[in-house]
This record gives sequence, structure tokens and C-alpha cells, in this order.
Amino acid sequence: MGNKLRIGGMSIPVFLVIVICTVAAVELKLVPNKMGGGFSICLVLGVALMWIGDHVPVLKDYGLGTVLTVLVPSYLVYIGVLPESTATIAKNFFSGYDFTSFLVPGLLVGSILAMNRKTLINAGTRFILPMILTIIIATAASGAVGAVMGYGFVNTMLNVAGPILGSGVSASAVPLSEIYANYGGGNKEVILTTLTSSVMVANVCTILIACFLAAFGKKHPDFLVRGFAGSNGRLLRNEEVNISDQEKEQVTKNPNETTFSALQTGFILTCGIYLASRILAKYIPGGLHFYLFMIVIAVALKVGNLLSEDVCQASGAWTNFMAKIMTPCTLCAISLGVLKLKSVIELFGNPVFLVLCVLCVVVTTIVSGTLCYLFGFYFIEGAIMAGLGLADMGGTGDVAVLSAANRMELLPFLTICSRIGGAINMAWLTFVAAHFLVK
Repeated sequence: MGNKLRIGGMSIPVFLVIVICTVAAVELKLVPNKMGGGFSICLVLGVALMWIGDHVPVLKDYGLGTVLTVLVPSYLVYIGVLPESTATIAKNFFSGYDFTSFLVPGLLVGSILAMNRKTLINAGTRFILPMILTIIIATAASGAVGAVMGYGFVNTMLNVAGPILGSGVSASAVPLSEIYANYGGGNKEVILTTLTSSVMVANVCTILIACFLAAFGKKHPDFLVRGFAGSNGRLLRNEEVNISDQEKEQVTKNPNETTFSALQTGFILTCGIYLASRILAKYIPGGLHFYLFMIVIAVALKVGNLLSEDVCQASGAWTNFMAKIMTPCTLCAISLGVLKLKSVIELFGNPVFLVLCVLCVVVTTIVSGTLCYLFGFYFIEGAIMAGLGLADMGGTGDVAVLSAANRMELLPFLTICSRIGGAINMAWLTFVAAHFLVK
């Protein structure tokens, strides 16, 4: 019981004292408008809200922690509980000091290098190809629907389908907002508000659809076509795919089992790949974003087996640290300094926007299920793996979706979607932005 009732590795009373000190400093306007002040507010508040959401029965399985961390800080500023100075500090922390250039590389590099090499290679066209086609077809189809509804073909692809199929806020909406601003010349904070809203709506839809697919598939395993739904962990209609214990351990490895030396190694490797990608982006024609080159370098290193396994796992340890600690901090910073609740309410009040977000998830689910079925998977398993795995909110969304669908054995495949699929989605959207956005 004692281990469960701890926040940030410390007892609740100790953490509450830190929260009280933070709130007092905020109300007394003694928080410095510097990196230290931004970290203090966003980390403490973000970890607290994430912990609360992750300990609410039932709702914790549906990503409540992420939802609270994204919405509550902005709401507290909106109703005046937190002063506007808090939002200013958080805005400078997130944008002014470019905290994202520290966060995103840490999430991208280790997430790829720490994957099981055999899983990465053997996925092949059996799964990777329908996933890629799902991204392109679902994005284009959503754009077509958006054009019919008056929202705009390119606008729908970039601002609705794009962030939804990119696996979350930190690894999708944040870098995409920078990419769009770079090519289109808009305000990346305004863009991020729209992208984050799309992700939030989609995350709820993925969970509801997962519940429906699980219940419907159980009652109608051969609906419309033979092999509509799998059973007993079977993924392919004609042969069984066994996910090895090593692969399961690779995906579910305890992020606390690491060392300071591993964190240092992972951090240094991330810095090296970050700088190498900046060099490639500078001197390789095409104007591609350096995030794309980071992904290419990481995949090449992993597939080519050019790094020892201990170094790859050290990179994964750094990513686990970033995801566990810095993601709540980042989400809180986005909520306080970027996500203006008034603007979000206006977006949510736009029925066309809401319908397009929902339709994007539905279209993605149908397209992925159909394509995966053609490649030998069961329809529902394919729809969850390459559809909901793309449209949910990344790691938290993966667990929520699979819990709702009662198919946790699919976690390695959704992990591929969140990591490789999100990277491919970013590359595809970079191409679209480069050709259709004009400053």
C-alpha cells in the first residue's frame, strides 16, 4: 500500500508540502520567469494531475491522467484560480526557451533504438505496408470529406488527420506545429491549439470504437466476411503469429530499472543524433525537417545493428525518463501557456470540426481493417493495430485502447504504430506542408 500511495517517488505528505510551496509562490508572484520557474510550476502540477488521473478507478484505463494534465491547468487560468503570470511563465518555458528541442529528440531516438530489432525487421510488408497505406489513404479521404464540408482539403489533412494519426501531443502535435509554422509562416502556438484539440477528440473516439469492436466481434466473428474477428490471440487468418516473451519484455520493460550511467549514455547518443540530423537537414536538398533525419538515422543504426544492445537500451532508458517525467511537465506547459481554453471551446463548438475529427478516426479504422485483412490479418485485429494504434494518444492511448478492446497481446504492434507510424506520418505531412503551405 505504501508503494502505491507515492507521488513522484515520495510520500503524499512530502509531495503536498511541495505543492503548497509551489502554489504559494505562484499566488505571491515569486516564481521567476526563467527556466527554473517554468520547470517548478509545470513539473509539480503536471505530475500531480497525471497521478490523480492514473489513480481513478476505471477512468485511469482510458487516459484520464493525460486528459487532466492537458485541460485542468488551462481551466484554472481561465477561471482565475491561477494568475495570468503563470501562463506567461509557462509560455516562455515552452516556447521562448525552446524546451521542445530538448524533449522531442529524447522521445524519438530512444523509442526506435530500444525496439526489438527482430520485431522491427520482421514486421515487413505484412504490417508496415498496410499501416503506411492507411496513413496516406485515411489522410486523403479525411481531406476529401473536409473539402465537401467546407473545411478545406489541405486544411483537414494538416490540422485534423495529421495530428490524429501522429500518436499524441508531444510526439505529433508539438513537432507538427513547428513544421507547419516553418513552411506556412503562421503562429505555432495558435496552430498547436488546433492540433491538440484534434488529438483530444480522437483519443476519446478510439476508446469508444475499441469497446464497440470488441463487443461486436465477439458476437459476430464472421460478420460480412470469414475471419472478421480473431480469438485466443490469433492475428493472421491462415497462421498464428506468436509474440515472443522477449518482445513482450522489450515493450513492457520497467522504466525504473536503469542506472545513471545508462541515462548519461542515452542522453549523449541523443545529442549526437540530434546534431547529425541538423547537419543533414542543412546540406541535403529538399528542405526536410531535421526531425525526419533523426528518425532515419535511428532506424538505420538499429536495422544495421551498428550499435551494441546495451547502448540501444541505454537510449531507451533516456526515452523512458523523458516520457515518464518530462511528458507530464510538457503537457502542463502546453495547457498553461499555449492551450487557450477559450479558443478550444470555440473549436469544440464548431460542429464541422468535431464531425471531421470523429470521421477521421472512423475512416482510419475501416481503411486499416480492410487493408490488414487483405494482407492476411483478421479485420478487427488489423483495425485496432494499424487504425486505432495510429489515432490514439501514443503510449497512454495504446494501453487505453487495448484495455477497452481486451486485446493487450497487440501491444507490440501498437508500439510500432506509435513509433514508426508516427514517424512516417510526420514525414508524409512534411511533404504536404512543404508543397501546399506558403508563407
